[in-house]
Amino acid sequence: MILVGLMVSFPLAFSLPQSTGWENGLFENIQAVTLVLGLVSALVAGRRQAGSPAAALWWIAALFWLVFLGRELAWGAAFLPSEESGKWGPVISSQALWYRPVVKWVVAGLLVLCCYWFVRHALWRQVLVRLVRDRAIPVFSLLLFIAAMVISTNAEGHGFITLQNWFGTQVIVLEELVETWAYFALWLAQWTLIRHTRGWHRQF
Repeated sequence: MILVGLMVSFPLAFSLPQSTGWENGLFENIQAVTLVLGLVSALVAGRRQAGSPAAALWWIAALFWLVFLGRELAWGAAFLPSEESGKWGPVISSQALWYRPVVKWVVAGLLVLCCYWFVRHALWRQVLVRLVRDRAIPVFSLLLFIAAMVISTNAEGHGFITLQNWFGTQVIVLEELVETWAYFALWLAQWTLIRHTRGWHRQF
């Protein structure tokens, strides 16, 4: 379904209202809900699989979902009135936040914590190697996530293809639509892994 969604995103970007791709628009709201569900799922899995080698993986995943959510909400600026509105719709910038300079350090700190947990709990040996051995890595979902984020990056104008030349201002619809599918794919990958690892604690 996600693959089909990605494929139809290109024609849909021309036909859907531009407002669906605006800041705090339909697709960004769907993304926020998906990110919250991913975060909650990781936290629940971490709690339920306490004592399992995979538990630390879900605490790390929860932090990644949290950072993704913060990014989508412009680190809180999404709850403030938009600064202006133009051909790209309402403009929301995190630069207006008084704590914005601290955000990068908080994110860096969370990354260091994730690395510490990864090493401390030997996740490479205890979890990743086992998942590879079990052929349980959700490769297809992860590839869909990567493909969607590459398309989104190019739609933003930061990639190797200038999609704005083809889509005009509708490119923001494409960007947010494929990013929505990206988060769906990531959630599906996590759900697949949670199902696979939920019985591990009974085997150690």
